[in-house]
Amino acid sequence: VQARPERLAEVGGRLAKIPGVEVHAQDPQGRLVVTVEPAPGRRTIDTVSGLGAVEGVVATSLVYQYADDDKREQESAS
Repeated sequence: VQARPERLAEVGGRLAKIPGVEVHAQDPQGRLVVTVEPAPGRRTIDTVSGLGAVEGVVATSLVYQYADDDKREQESAS
C-alpha cells in the first residue's frame, strides 16, 4: 500500500481496523506492507480492492497471493 507520507500513521491505523488486515511494516516514504486474511462473509479480493478507498491511500499492489486449497477442502467437508 502506498500512502501519502504525511498521513502514514493515520492510514496505518485505518488499515489495521479493517477485519482481516494486518500492517507489518511502513517506511517514511509512505509504503506499508500489509497482509489480508479472509474475513467472515467477505472475499479476500474484496478486502484488497477496498484498501484503495481508505482515505490517504494513493495506490495498492497485490504482490503475492496464497490459498491453502487443502485446508479449504477439509473445512468444507466438516
